[in-house]
Order: sequence, then structure tokens, then C-alpha cells
Amino acid sequence: MSQSLQAARMRRLIRQAFVELVDEKGFTEVTVSDIAARAMINRATFYRYYRDKHHLAEQIFTEIAAEIPLDADPSGDDLADRVRSWTRIFEHFAANAKLFRPLLGRRGDPAFAARLRELCVEVARKRLRAAERTRARDSARRDPPDRTPPAIPGDLALVLAANHIVATLSWWLENGHRHTPEQMAKTIVEFFSHGYFR
Repeated sequence: MSQSLQAARMRRLIRQAFVELVDEKGFTEVTVSDIAARAMINRATFYRYYRDKHHLAEQIFTEIAAEIPLDADPSGDDLADRVRSWTRIFEHFAANAKLFRPLLGRRGDPAFAARLRELCVEVARKRLRAAERTRARDSARRDPPDRTPPAIPGDLALVLAANHIVATLSWWLENGHRHTPEQMAKTIVEFFSHGYFR
């Protein structure tokens, strides 16, 4: 077996052991010794790939963040497009529930949830800026722009929305994702459409 294949296999074993242990014991209680024992490796092998469990959780987040289907625009003007986009996101989380549920759950890694919130804010900020540029261009052709400042500062609104999304995903996964991804998508779109983002 080549070194790169062996390294990939070892990382996969460590990651699986870590996620199982977080699910069983909670992130706080998991130690590097626990992870090494579950993966049937020694601690030195673990440290060859990761500095500590926090570094491992950060690497897992980096890998899965690249896989979340954020290419479609869940903040677009068309309601059906928004629902389809959110449905794809919920489908992705359902397909990877064994990974997301332990790390986002009550006993998961707070830093993991925080990174997901930051990603939500970053994506939403880019999309809102693009939407604002389009609206400003369109309104400049028709009417003078409305200079009334929003009631809630933009960044605060994005943080509030991101917290709602991460909490909703966590709740959904911890409760066995009883509602379909499409039901969740419709609920999210309706909730945000009647609030700040209307």
C-alpha cells in the first residue's frame, strides 16, 4: 500500500473513532488516548496526523465545509428555487447525519458549531451583497434608492439567521430527522421570508 493511501486510511480510522466517541461520551470527555484505542493505533500515530482533538475537529470541518452544496442560492427571489436550494442542503446533512449529529449536538464540539455559523454568515453576506447590487441597479433605472436604514444592523441579522439555521439543523439531526428535507426547507424559507429577509 502506498504511503498516501495508508495515510488516507489512517485519517479515516481516526476520524471514525473520534466521531463515534463524541456520540457516546461527548466532545469534552473524549481524549486522544480514547481515540487511539478506538482506532487501534498508538498515540504517536495520532500525533503524526493531528496536534490534538481540536485540530482533528477543525480538519473534519474544513473537509465537510467544502462538500456542503452552497453553490445554489437559497436567498434568491424565486420561492421555488429557494426551497430547492435549501432542500439540497438538508439532504446533504441527512446523508451525513452520522458525522454531523455528534459534532453539532448538545455534547458536540462548540467550535465546530461556531465554524458552521461563521460559514453561514459568510455565504449569506456574499449573497445579500450581490442581491443589493442587483436591486440598486434595477431601482436606479426606475426610482431613487430608499435611504432608510434597516431596523436591525445587517451583520446582526446575519448572525441571528445563522444561529437559527445551525440550531435548527442540530435539532433536526438529534431528533432523527423525522421531517423530510423538503419540509425543513419550506419551513426555513417561510420563517425567514416573514421576518427580516422579506
